[in-house]
Amino acid sequence: WSPPVSHISLPRISSHLLSPEEIRFHGSIDVCVVGPELIECDAAFVNAIRQQLPDKLVLAVLDARTYTFALVDQLGRLGIDDVLMDTATSEEFFRRVLLLQRRIQAKKKGRLVVVDAARGGVGRTCIAASVGEGWFARGLSVCVVDCDLLSQDLTRFLQVRPCVSEGLRLLIDQQRVATAETVLECVTPVWASEPRFVCLPPPAGRDEGIYTSVVPQRGLQSVLELLLVHYDRVVVDTSGLVSAARNMLYQTADDVIFVMNRDVSAAYANRQALSLVSGFMRHDAALTTVVNDTGVGVAALALIRKEIAVTSGRAMSVVVVPRSRRAAAWMCSGYTAYRSLRRSLDPICCNTPRATSIRARCALWIDGVAEMMRVLLRRASTVPLLRRWGRRSGRSAFDRGAPELAAGAHPRIAIGWTMPDGDILVSKPVLLE
Repeated sequence: WSPPVSHISLPRISSHLLSPEEIRFHGSIDVCVVGPELIECDAAFVNAIRQQLPDKLVLAVLDARTYTFALVDQLGRLGIDDVLMDTATSEEFFRRVLLLQRRIQAKKKGRLVVVDAARGGVGRTCIAASVGEGWFARGLSVCVVDCDLLSQDLTRFLQVRPCVSEGLRLLIDQQRVATAETVLECVTPVWASEPRFVCLPPPAGRDEGIYTSVVPQRGLQSVLELLLVHYDRVVVDTSGLVSAARNMLYQTADDVIFVMNRDVSAAYANRQALSLVSGFMRHDAALTTVVNDTGVGVAALALIRKEIAVTSGRAMSVVVVPRSRRAAAWMCSGYTAYRSLRRSLDPICCNTPRATSIRARCALWIDGVAEMMRVLLRRASTVPLLRRWGRRSGRSAFDRGAPELAAGAHPRIAIGWTMPDGDILVSKPVLLE
């Protein structure tokens, strides 16, 4: 069976003649074709093959001598996905493989999250590391994948050692079989005491052109599939990847996070990149745009939501990350920026769109004011100022709290905001330290 040369869009398939005992030593098998000689000898071999390849495509080939409806029914019970006759052409074989591969749901545990951007310097690596820690804070096991072969930013910023992986290079080149043991040997915990938050460094001894060919792309995909079995979230930072490898990740990703800033000069590039990303994604994949306020550009957020962060035919949520001086100092610190941007990144980690109603905005504003007042009241010089402001405005809460503050107590004050319809939103009590 030779592949049809006329259909250049079909992937190249390499065939290997194996015995049932040799299947366990070939972890990169995608389709297993069982010949009529093996089925005629003992159809029970199919059950053993299915146990070794639980999430792969298994086809059976029958000839005119062995083909019966009873045998087809038996093969279906043993785990065969489809049956072909030995007289089938290569066209029919490729058609069956392509359609069946789309219908089979891979038995994976986690979700593949791809973090990408239209240009560099917008905070793609920062967002990838931060959402990884956000899911880890919610009790999920997370693996962040660094694809930057030149500078290894994600690995170096998290202080993960080693910065490159020799074992991953062998797996991507398919010089070593990709199994659960060989893949887990390449990951390194970000923090020594937390094995549920790990990092996969980029392969060693290569440049960014490694993923231009099909073989390394297929090797990377096999590694990600095995990581999804052991971790709840696999976050891929696409910094340094060529367009061909990024398109491959879009097609297999469960969630895509597109990062942009407020730079006006990048508006057209972001709009075009979002359109391309949406076209490569699956219909059931989720797309989220993160507007990272890096201080570059003055584009209004309303303009970004209306003109730039839009796609046709696909729902998309927009999350705005404010500028934070403390979050900008996360590089080479061993931790991520999630600790400073937790309030903004929680909608992504919770898989819920950010609330945009007036009532929800006021609630967030109240929490921000409460946090600001708590910081101000830590300074002794601000207490007399608040007392005088309380007397002038007639707020008895500050007058009642003044003796307690002088005595060293910590009163609790609830800050409220009156809505136009008469309702009152009251935030949680704030401990005035």
